[in-house]
Amino acid sequence: MNPKTKKYIVTGLKLAISFILIYYVFFVKLHIFDIFDNYKNANWMYIALAVILYVISQALSVFRLDYYFRDIQLDLSYRSNIRLYFLGMFYNTFVPGGVGGDAYKVYMLNKNYDNGVKKISQAVFLDKIIGLFAMVLIIVFLVYLSNLTDYPVIQYGALISSLVGFIAVPYILGIIFPLHKKTFFNSMIYSIVLQLIQVGMLYFVLEGLNIHPENFSIYLLIFLVSGILSIISFSGFGIREVVFMYAAHRFNFNETLATSAAFIFSIITISISFMGIIYLFKGVKIEEKKKNSKFLDKN
Repeated sequence: MNPKTKKYIVTGLKLAISFILIYYVFFVKLHIFDIFDNYKNANWMYIALAVILYVISQALSVFRLDYYFRDIQLDLSYRSNIRLYFLGMFYNTFVPGGVGGDAYKVYMLNKNYDNGVKKISQAVFLDKIIGLFAMVLIIVFLVYLSNLTDYPVIQYGALISSLVGFIAVPYILGIIFPLHKKTFFNSMIYSIVLQLIQVGMLYFVLEGLNIHPENFSIYLLIFLVSGILSIISFSGFGIREVVFMYAAHRFNFNETLATSAAFIFSIITISISFMGIIYLFKGVKIEEKKKNSKFLDKN
């Protein structure tokens, strides 16, 4: 089976998972009109602030990736980097079976620079990996912060594991990938800052829907877990709503309200990803810092 066929199959499975889960949540477990009723009295100013924070978090992610690019002497301007980033988001979300956003980014950069596919691919991959590790460690820390267990061994074990992990993960990755040794520590700090911005996004969405949980850290835990699991569905649709719905049932939240919040997250994610279509048609002008510019062919 060739790679293109595999991508079509994977994309088809993600779409099927999203469709099935959305149908299950909105028409079997809950009622779609009950969910939409929650939006009638929503404070859309708070939702707008959540959107702004999400855009900021994605824009700042470019700086984290730039650490890895600088390690391989790929000195892109921020403007070029962010345009490639948003184009990659569009490809990842809206081009079924085609080249992924990261693969497209690697292809175009390799086309214009002599750094080599392996180095560029590794830089993009490691940026994703450190972000994933940061999310997992924050989730582990929230197990402690949320008092999810009555067993002190588990609770304090989660605390110690997360704190040690924030130091150990960059150190271990630095041994495996010595070229980026110094970058991993900076990147981990950057990842934590980005997650704090996402905390603000979550807060504004909940405020916008008049959700005032007693234990905000549990909602944050649910949010991060759903973010990791979202990779198995189309842009997180379906899986995010299912996670919020069942978590709400487990922690005695209002299921309909929690699912309404999850759906808002999905809409924000896919809407911002769609912004990348601008650069699909315009192409991406690549500018090196204080150097002459080149133009990336949009085809």
